[in-house]
Amino acid sequence: MRIYGDYHTHTYFSDGKRSVGENLKAASEKGLNAVAISDHGFNNPSAFSLTRKKAAEQARIIAEERLKYGEMRVLHAVEADIIGTDGEIDMNEDDFASFDFVLFGFHRFARPARAADFFKMYVPAYFSGIFKPSESVIKRNTRAFCKAIEKYPVSVVAHINDMVVTDAGEVARAAADNGVYMEINIKHLGVMRRVIDKALATDVKFLANTDAHTPAEVGDFSALEDFVKEYPELLPRISNAFPDEIKFRKR
Repeated sequence: MRIYGDYHTHTYFSDGKRSVGENLKAASEKGLNAVAISDHGFNNPSAFSLTRKKAAEQARIIAEERLKYGEMRVLHAVEADIIGTDGEIDMNEDDFASFDFVLFGFHRFARPARAADFFKMYVPAYFSGIFKPSESVIKRNTRAFCKAIEKYPVSVVAHINDMVVTDAGEVARAAADNGVYMEINIKHLGVMRRVIDKALATDVKFLANTDAHTPAEVGDFSALEDFVKEYPELLPRISNAFPDEIKFRKR
């Protein structure tokens, strides 16, 4: 099995360990057709995330580095955060034009939209590994993710049900209806295993991504082999398991 593109990698512009150039070099050496630099979004602590100023500087570096890699598609993305129960993410209307596409998911250190969202979304998420959230919390989380998909021109749901528990089938259905991919995150295969049957019951398409924080992790999909063997119907639905250019949603 071959994966042709890695659309979720981090650099020192957020919490990654190396540079844009080192990630691109690793992607090229592993024979990828495409790679995205997708650092954390604006509501995370600025030392470990993009600011708008840093995003502009990163865009300049990516444009320069892109020239070195010929036919390898190099994309500038952002891993945005869902920060509110009304589906808010940490981007404003003007931010979307700065990136080739947007992934979004939940991250524990991102600043919530409102104090109430901290208690309604964040606190249950912090304890979700110990106590299963109530059905009302799960329904509220599910609505939030579906609203984000419907409200914003996001392209990828990143590591679904990592801390914030949703009805992943409902989220996958909303993603399918809006041309949004669901991510199979190599670092969160245990979580994905719990929800994959619900996702496969919809028409959602998938992207396999490494969520690499070092160049060595870029393009390393070895852990995906056994996962796909468990769910053979999944492979034809992983869009980057084929060499065709991925089309990302834009407003």
